[in-house]
Parts: sequence; C-alpha cells; structure tokens
Amino acid sequence: MSVVFNLEQQDAKSKSAGLKYRFYLAKMQDVDIENFPAVVNGAITKNVLKEGKTWSYVDATTKSINPNAVAGEAPMNGVLTLNPIIEGLTEKSLQWFYDNVGGNFICVWENCATGKKFIGGSPCSNGLRLGYGGSGIGTQEGGINGISLTFTGEECNQPIAFYNVEDFPITPDAEEVPAEP
Repeated sequence: MSVVFNLEQQDAKSKSAGLKYRFYLAKMQDVDIENFPAVVNGAITKNVLKEGKTWSYVDATTKSINPNAVAGEAPMNGVLTLNPIIEGLTEKSLQWFYDNVGGNFICVWENCATGKKFIGGSPCSNGLRLGYGGSGIGTQEGGINGISLTFTGEECNQPIAFYNVEDFPITPDAEEVPAEP
C-alpha cells in the first residue's frame, strides 16, 4: 500500500469549530461563473465575484452556522448545508428573508481561532439555495425570536474550500437617514 502524501497530526487551532457570527453572501448572478477559479491545494485564491460586485453579510448565532458537507448520491460528491439563525425578528430581517428565499448564493464564513475563511457554493453546486430552516420564523433555540435559514447546495465534488483572497469587497452599511422633525 502506498501513501499519497504525509499528513501530520493537525494543530489545535485547525480543530476549533468556533466560527465568527458574521457570514458573507453573494447572489449567484454576481458570481463570475465563466471564470470561477479552480480549487488548488484545498483553496480558492482569486475573488469569485464579477467586477464591481461586493459581498453582503448576515449576522447569525455562531453555533447555528454549522457547515456540514455529507455524501451525495454519487460516491465522489458532497452536499453542503449551512443552517444559520438570525437573532432578532424585525421588519428589515423578515423582508430580507422574503426577498431572498429561493435564491442561490455563494457563502463565506470564518473560523475564529485561525482567521481562515471558507467558501461554499460554486457553479458546480448551483450555489446554495436559501430556504426555511428547521425552526422557521419565530421562537428559536434559547427562546429568542429570529429566522432559521437553510442554505443547501446540489451535489458537487468540492463543496467546501478555503477562501484565501486579498480582495474581499464588502457592501458598505446603508446610512440611516434621520426622520425630519
């Protein structure tokens, strides 16, 4: 039996499942599908968005993001699912969900211990489709109000990759316009 490569025991930081609460989204129509970079050594190193497009973000409970890629129907493929929960139920969060449910996205999340970013969704998986999560809209785990989301991809041979890019443009926060007296 031959060994393909040597893989030493991983350091403690790489084992940490702690994720930052903010994860980033881009609609598939904003992704440069024709020039989507290949995964090399487990990572994508080039911005996947079209020129001038930016990432938006959603703040969620950290333990809810929980990326999980499981075996697909084909033995070489995986299916990625993310299950973030938006804490709080406001007009803005509810309208955001209604405007985007059923849409396909690319998602990026970050490990707190290592600072490494990961990307899920690609042209191969048709992105990750946004749908209602397990606990829906209303009371979530711990008794808080919120919106449970599910992002699910189709079968893909590389459902998750490290996202090692320097250019990570984020949509600026909208400025609140004060009401006139």
